[in-house]
Amino acid sequence: MARTSANPRIVNRTVRAKLEKRADPHWHLIAEGQHLGYRKTGEMQGSWVARYYTREHGRRYQALGMADDTAPANGTHVLSFQQALEACQVWFATLARADNAGVKIGPYKVKDAAHDWLQNQNGCSKASLQTSQGHIDNHILPTLGDIEVARLTRQQVEQWLHHVATKPPLWTTFKNAKAKFDPTDPEIKRQRRDTANRVFNTLSALLTHAYKNEKVASKAAWETVPKFENVAVAKNEYLTLEEAKRFMACCPQDFRDLVQAALITGCRYGELCSLKVSAYDASLKSISLIQAKTGKPKHIFLTKEETAFFKKRMKGKSKNDFMLLREDGEPWGNSNQRERMKDALKAAKIKRHVRFHDLRHTFATLLVMNGTSIQLVANQLGHSGTRIAEKHYAHYSPSYVAATIRENKPDYGSVGTR
Repeated sequence: MARTSANPRIVNRTVRAKLEKRADPHWHLIAEGQHLGYRKTGEMQGSWVARYYTREHGRRYQALGMADDTAPANGTHVLSFQQALEACQVWFATLARADNAGVKIGPYKVKDAAHDWLQNQNGCSKASLQTSQGHIDNHILPTLGDIEVARLTRQQVEQWLHHVATKPPLWTTFKNAKAKFDPTDPEIKRQRRDTANRVFNTLSALLTHAYKNEKVASKAAWETVPKFENVAVAKNEYLTLEEAKRFMACCPQDFRDLVQAALITGCRYGELCSLKVSAYDASLKSISLIQAKTGKPKHIFLTKEETAFFKKRMKGKSKNDFMLLREDGEPWGNSNQRERMKDALKAAKIKRHVRFHDLRHTFATLLVMNGTSIQLVANQLGHSGTRIAEKHYAHYSPSYVAATIRENKPDYGSVGTR
């Protein structure tokens, strides 16, 4: 194969405008067998193409997108020279890996990205996986599934998001055909937009996974799409301290242990079901575990009384035994808590719909209301930042805000007073 020399003429769009229009691209050498080409398609317009050569497979080509000759680069379908260079290098690396593995490479579509992302969700709960699978099957694949990720545009994603927001909920189509769906109703509109945002989160996650695995050169097609604002309604309930005590008193002993552990630690139900004796850290006086939802470690620090509670549940057990068991000696399982919650709430005369997960919110809310900083609450919940904690709990502690402001204000003395 004839060696193509480096071609600085295609780097600058002002210089590119002076190039002759021709079918064969103007090639820029990147490395042996690897070229970025600029094909002049009009008087002031051209496109980018990559060429990859190996002795085993010969020449292979990949269209990358339009050049930023007349429109500003957006990182998706209109590319600057540098963006085109990065895109073709990603493609070269993908081909090289596939060739080394003996895998035939083809167009990488949204449905491929969805499959790969789902295969990587080993640490997620069954419920979370079912939700993600539903988003993909019902909302993402029917519209976007056959589109190549590299060719996906911001406009396509934005149009898809607004389409999802106007679709009737699934229950109106197969659970209750007579249910009335009024898209002009403000509450219905809010609910559908909230759902669209949740589905968009799934799409964004699977496409970002594709980007991290070098299947696409840019995240601009989805990262710059704005979600609907002010459509989520917080569903968090929490028990007051008095309600929590009354509630625990109405629980049978095995369930009371589970509830008390949730209020002490703020752990999720699944984390408590799988909590083993080895999770107790005697040196830190804490419960230390790997979070089921994120796979990250967290350490929940205990008071003297809380330490005694867990030590009592560890007595006579080995480190690999479950800390909390049902009355029949079996581990707590999926949904075992639901009927127990209903019965205890009724007995405690608490008429609100409080889920087991709301015990986690109770843990955090009471900490904040007692003056604990949002940063420390987020740490104990296992959040990597404070955004989620601030969203749900910051407004519960005006006394903490007031005390902190008053404590940090400068003292001007008695100047101006009488």
